[in-house]
Amino acid sequence: MGKPVKVLVVDDEVAVCNFFQFLLAEKGYEVVTAYSGKELLAKLLMHTFTLAFVDLRLTDTDGIKILEQLKVQQPDCRVIIMTGYSTVKTAVDAIKLGAYDYIEKPFDDITDLEQLIATALEDHQKASLPIEGFVEELQKNGIICSPNSPLLNTLTLAKRIAAKNITVLIQGETGVGKEVVARYLHSQSLRATNPFIAVNCAAFTENLLESELFGHEKGSFTGATGVRKGIFQIANGGTLLLDEVGDASSAIQVKLLRVLENGEFLPVGGEKFKKSDVRVIAATNVPLKDAVANKHFREDLFYRLNVVTLDIPPLRERICDIELLVRHFMCKFYGLENGEALKIEPAAFERLLHYPWPGNVRELANVMARATALAEKGIITAETLPDQLRFPGDHKSYAQLHLSAGEDVEEIVQEFSSILGERLAQLPIDLNDLSKKLKHAQYAIIKRVVQEGLARVQGNRVEAAHQMNCTIRVLRYYLNERD
Repeated sequence: MGKPVKVLVVDDEVAVCNFFQFLLAEKGYEVVTAYSGKELLAKLLMHTFTLAFVDLRLTDTDGIKILEQLKVQQPDCRVIIMTGYSTVKTAVDAIKLGAYDYIEKPFDDITDLEQLIATALEDHQKASLPIEGFVEELQKNGIICSPNSPLLNTLTLAKRIAAKNITVLIQGETGVGKEVVARYLHSQSLRATNPFIAVNCAAFTENLLESELFGHEKGSFTGATGVRKGIFQIANGGTLLLDEVGDASSAIQVKLLRVLENGEFLPVGGEKFKKSDVRVIAATNVPLKDAVANKHFREDLFYRLNVVTLDIPPLRERICDIELLVRHFMCKFYGLENGEALKIEPAAFERLLHYPWPGNVRELANVMARATALAEKGIITAETLPDQLRFPGDHKSYAQLHLSAGEDVEEIVQEFSSILGERLAQLPIDLNDLSKKLKHAQYAIIKRVVQEGLARVQGNRVEAAHQMNCTIRVLRYYLNERD
């Protein structure tokens, strides 16, 4: 027989140390206890541990400092932080620093604790999942990244906390893939067999969003001809993604806070509260801290949502992922024709690699959809790319416009007009000449919109005309094609 597994327990409560002594000794493990940070120093010199349970709060030190000490002196030891509910956020921070997991006191479910111990010891034997295996797992869940991607740090944390029944806030610019990460969290959770529903809070008026989330009773407003279940009811037992949660009104925020605190909500026009067991994931493309500081978002709701924060890096910080994403979209939009894969010219790829991607992965997907639709003889050339890639210049104004104006057409046009007007006002202008140039620019802009619309539907002009509320003849006009 080999040496027995040594487990370290660091807690200033004698009852907790005795509990682990009894639980683990029965399984044949050797348990070493320490009641303080000072006592721990001697134990680390005398023993090598496979597993450690460390209380987050001790009389002379804290669990984070002990974790850092263990990671330096015994890096192979799997450290599990013990915490109360009020310090869960700190425990999650400990995972970022290298803790294997955390567990909440009191230990209500011994079976879960025993499973955690077994998993940690098994993981210690076979070491961590090889990075290539993790990347492959992510790819199966729609997340494309390389083994060197900065995105992996975020996704490693996501995998660790997926099974925890805690709220998660996902932050990142428009188009980085926040919903894809939310779906990955759901797939790795204990709720994976139950519904995953995403709601964009910016896509509804206050009244419609309230009805969408919480349902309504018959006659509660004009057009409410029957009882309608809300998403909190439909998603019961599953996961709800609240996308662009920062756009929810103050009244909606109050209702969301109540659901997060006690699982209760009141349908529109209802008189009885309903219960819902839903794991909430919130997503935002603007820092909610700023919204709280500006009094646009409730501070108490922010702290409820912000138990764990996952920051998704923009694509310009993930250059190592661009080639994999390009290949992925080429296969997705083109597949195989005549048994041959789509190819891309080096010059076109260089442009993709060095473009700043203000619209992130979503913009890359749209560019690749367009390029595959326009590719001739199975080859993507620089000529198939949109103008901002073919004629690279100063992308600063474009990026600012894209990020600040969001995805509302009216806002984009207004901000574009404001930027353009401000620049032109500084120059001596011939108004007749300016009028002609603006008409030409209008034509070029609409032509670009038509090209992108066609690319999104793989060149299907009937579908593109339907989506853009025009005739095929109008499309042909802007594509400069003769009837």
